[in-house]
This record gives sequence, structure tokens and C-alpha cells, in this order.
Amino acid sequence: MFKSIFSVLILAGACSGMFLSSSSAADTPTEFKARVDAELNRDLKLWYPLSIDLERGGYHSIITREWKLQPYETKGIVQQARMAWVAAETAMRRPEWRKELEPFAYQGAKFVAEKMWDAEFGGFYWEVKPDGTPLSKENSEMKHAYGIAFAIYGLANVYRLTGDEAILKRAVEGFQWLDKNGHDAVNGGYVEAFYRDGTQMLAPPKDRPEVIKGKTRELLGCKSMNSHLHLMEAFIELYRVWKDPLLRDLLEELVVIMRDKVTTWPGAMRQFFRADWTAAATYVSFGHDVETAYLLEEAIEVLGRPNDEKTLAVCKSLVDHSIEFGWDKENGGFFYDGATFGAHPADSTKFWWVQAEGLNALLRLYLRYGEQRYYDLALAQWNFIESKVVDAEFGGWYPVVDADGSNPRGLDNRFSQVSHGLEKAHLWKTAYHEVRALLNASDVLGKCVEKK
Repeated sequence: MFKSIFSVLILAGACSGMFLSSSSAADTPTEFKARVDAELNRDLKLWYPLSIDLERGGYHSIITREWKLQPYETKGIVQQARMAWVAAETAMRRPEWRKELEPFAYQGAKFVAEKMWDAEFGGFYWEVKPDGTPLSKENSEMKHAYGIAFAIYGLANVYRLTGDEAILKRAVEGFQWLDKNGHDAVNGGYVEAFYRDGTQMLAPPKDRPEVIKGKTRELLGCKSMNSHLHLMEAFIELYRVWKDPLLRDLLEELVVIMRDKVTTWPGAMRQFFRADWTAAATYVSFGHDVETAYLLEEAIEVLGRPNDEKTLAVCKSLVDHSIEFGWDKENGGFFYDGATFGAHPADSTKFWWVQAEGLNALLRLYLRYGEQRYYDLALAQWNFIESKVVDAEFGGWYPVVDADGSNPRGLDNRFSQVSHGLEKAHLWKTAYHEVRALLNASDVLGKCVEKK
């Protein structure tokens, strides 16, 4: 994917010895890549085939720190679709894994397409029972744009691997359901929360007055950065395989929204918005900012304008701002969130997914711009991941650690999950962030080794 993004001249300049002047062998791209590849293979062997539910379809929801299966009550669309995407992406990019992972990707996609699709009203359920039975037929059972985005994302990627037209058809139907029920033709973007029948849920349901927020913690009726980021991600994946003019227009719209409405000077994204994109005063999420830098690059690549200077400048500003205000200068790694110009982060904990997205973003910027600081920070980021985030005893990545890497723990009750321990898998934790980052990091470092 990088060939069409980065020119040969930039690549050669970035990778022709511009590394640490005092670097050891362990700091070189060759050794760096070997460490990343080793972790990628260890991680994949832990996730697959253990996570596959061979009896009921899809993927198991709960896996303990020790990689043991646990009973669970639901399967969620985000987890199921992300795991299908990971299996498909790895199968396509790593031939040695294809034979094992292609069947796992396909059976996961079938579960999403057949069991998580509402046969009566259309759209994807947020959760179902472990065998795929709907949790409830009540109309107030919320569907959400965030979950629908991941269904489209996973299904489109599995179609790219398998060529199964039924899988693509369901991804397209998900896009069309969302466009029909959620697209804001006046202001752009999407309403996010829906009743089961597709009616927009703009306020708490009368029979459930306690439900005041959607699945991305947005107040009902608001728009969120998080959902629109992942809608852009989903539309990128679908447009790779389905060159529909309306889809292209809506992907272009999302690029403009993320670049010009969600992102503000000097390179930070706001979180929540009213329908007209009036922003609320909120915190900065460093992990989302660096992830958006990556996905905006992906978007302009798939749209055929990979050197769009305005978009690339915003990508760089998002990462540079995160380095300035979210990077832990003492321990390495990115903090969770903070104020736009805060001297100290509001939440200094280190989430596994933030570290993964940070590694990906730093290496991509190094490859593009050839600035030594990005390589140095990426190496420091990797050292923190390898020594503190990876579970040395059982393998896999801890959900959360303290700033210095101590006190590993699960997610707090801002996130819905069955329990609050050190699960390696649950409804919000999958292989998606880490495997994607490891695949991308390995590819970038491989380009550097080739050109050295």
C-alpha cells in the first residue's frame, strides 16, 4: 500500500542511513523489524484458533489473561467484525498464514452477515446471544453507527480475501441502511443511534429513560468523533472493492468532516458535536488523533489523491501535537487523554490500543518525511510496548498499564464488558489494533531495510 503513497526519492532519503548516530544493532531497522515480526507471530498464534467458536460460529467473547475461554452472555458486532477483519488482512498480507486464517475470516464474516443482521428491519444488531439469537425484539434495542461501521469494515475485507459475493452484498446493504436512516443531508455526517426499526434515537426512549447516551458515550442526538472516524475507515475498506459513486462522495464528505470540522488547530480533534457540527468543549484523545492521521492517509490513497497536501498537513499536525502534549518523555508511550495545551495529561494511563496506533503513526511519518525524531520515538514506543504492555508470562497485550508500565489491569466501567479483570479478549478488546499496527510497522521497516 505504501508504494502509491510515498515517492521513491522520499523513501530512499528516509531509509539510507538516517538512523541514530550512536545506534546499536538492536536499533537498526533490520533488528527492529525482527522484533516486531516475532511479536506478530506470537500474538497471532495466541488468538487463532483459540478465539474461534467452532460450534456456534463467530468468535468467543471472553478469554482470560492466561488464554483460557470463559463463559459469556453475548457477542458484540465490534468484536466479531474486527476479528474477521484481522484474519482476512493477515491472510492477504502474510502468505504463510493464509491457509489457516482464511477459513476463520470467512466463518466470522458469515456470523456477522447472517446472525448479526436484523432480518426484519435491516441493520446490524449491537449484540446477540452467543448462538446469534437476538437479545430482544423490542424496538428500543439500540443499533449504532459505530457498530454498523465495523460490520461494513470486516465484511468488505473478507470479501477482498474470498470473493464471496454474499459477503459483499451484506456489506453494501449495511452501508445502504445507514445511508437511508442516518445520513444528515443538510450538515453532513451521520446520526449515530437508532431504534431497531431504523428510526433515529435522538432522545432517551420512553420505555428506557435511563438511556441517555449512545455506544460512543455521546449524548443521544449528538455526533461523535469516534463514530465518524470509524465510518471513514469502513468506507475506505468498502470502496476498495465496490466503486460506487455515492460511496465515493460520502467518503469524500467524511474526509472533509474529519479534516476540517473535527480537527482543529494546532492538531487536535474534538470529541462531540451538535447536528450542525458545533463542537462541545472536550478533552483530546491522543490515540484517536494518531489513528486518524493514519486513516486520513488511507482515505486519500483509496480516493486516488495520495499527495493531497492539505490532508497530509493535518495528518502531520495530529501526530506532532500528540507528541508535544501526549508523549511520556520519561517512560515512552502515549498517554490516554489530556487538554489541548495541558502541561500534564488528564489521564496518564497507557492503553494497549493507543500504544499500537502510536507505533503505526510514528513509523509512517518517518517513512514519509525522513525525520529522525519519528524513528527515535517509534523505537522508544516499541521498547515500552515490548517491555511493559506485552504480558511476559502469558503473552498477548495487557489492556491498560500505569504511565511507567506497572499495575496492569482491565478497562474501567466506562466500557461495557462482562468483568473487570485482565481479560485478553472481551467485547472491546480484540487483536485488531495490535495486529494491524504490527503488520504496518513490519512493512515500513521492511521498506527501510530494502533501501538501506
